[in-house]
Amino acid sequence: MEQYTDDERVEDLKKWWRDNGLSIIAGIVLGVAAIFGWRYWNTYRDTQAEQASLRYDAFIKAVEKPDNHQARQSGQALLADFPGSPYAALTALRLAKLAMDGGDNTTAIQQLQWVIDNTKLAELGDIARLRLARIWFVTDQLSDAKKLLDTVNTASLTMELEELRGDIYLAGNDTAKARAAYTAALAAGGANRILQIKLDNLAVPTADTVITAPAPPPPVAHTPTALAPEAAPTPESTPELPVPAAKPVPEPVSAAPAVGSAPEPAVTEPAPVQEPVAAEPAAEPVAAKPALAEPEPATKPALEPVA
Repeated sequence: MEQYTDDERVEDLKKWWRDNGLSIIAGIVLGVAAIFGWRYWNTYRDTQAEQASLRYDAFIKAVEKPDNHQARQSGQALLADFPGSPYAALTALRLAKLAMDGGDNTTAIQQLQWVIDNTKLAELGDIARLRLARIWFVTDQLSDAKKLLDTVNTASLTMELEELRGDIYLAGNDTAKARAAYTAALAAGGANRILQIKLDNLAVPTADTVITAPAPPPPVAHTPTALAPEAAPTPESTPELPVPAAKPVPEPVSAAPAVGSAPEPAVTEPAPVQEPVAAEPAAEPVAAKPALAEPEPATKPALEPVA
């Protein structure tokens, strides 16, 4: 067995170090750098998250004030400085809502699309897709809305997803699919009054439903109608007529007596007496009816003397 002297061992060690020493030193340096780099990254990430949180808090205060101009400025600055932060996606969603409230659909679509393209949180991305699908729906782009809904996979959004899908089918006059979508939405979200009303409006009669026709009207008997007696005029229907002035009664004319006979007194008819008109009750005064004028009595000739 070959024996190594101390000098030979030292020489072998030097040779090994010349071959591997540089790699060992590089590995140690890289390890130390990695440790310090990881710590620095964690510190930087925490600092960025803290700053993004503070900026987002200022943005929310501007929204709730409300100061829409300041909210838009701070929100856009947050998106530019912290695009990878979860607060950026939340900010873009709020900016989209502000744009929708102001009737600016174009800006709302841009903000929602930014969330879809940049967020790393699947749930926030699905929320943006659902809201963007609503915009396509209200702008009558039903095909685009339907395709976008097919990409939503978050289970907690099933009720909103199926309700919107039912609205899209109903707008396309596909009541069967709309009914199925509303039923699925109710099953996912439980009791919901608006959903139930939508589903009830699409209800169809089943085979067990009996629809009764209304009873025909009774036949009309063709019997001669008796002439009703003429109704007496009521105080309201009686016109007010002026009462004519009573004419003077002429004086009776005596006939000339016959020659050679004693004169007989002329016989005259008494003047007609006008009957008084009965007064109406005081509550409803009625104008008195005019008295019918009796014809003037003709004067009879004097009686001939009896022979």
